[in-house]
Amino acid sequence: MSPVFLKIAGLLAIGMAVFGLLTGKVPAGTRGFKTNYYHRNENPFLFYGFIVIYLVIGMAILVNSG
Repeated sequence: MSPVFLKIAGLLAIGMAVFGLLTGKVPAGTRGFKTNYYHRNENPFLFYGFIVIYLVIGMAILVNSG
């Protein structure tokens, strides 16, 4: 894949994690056309788990993008 595309994808994943930390909700999949969110107050373990997953994926893509 193009290095530019990989950098954009990595930054997008990291941006989702930062957006989740700022808003208190993180997207965690979909059910039809409705997005499922985990909220910081309702389910903190899964919320922070998805934050870590997005950060790790984003950093791995950026490191391997060249």
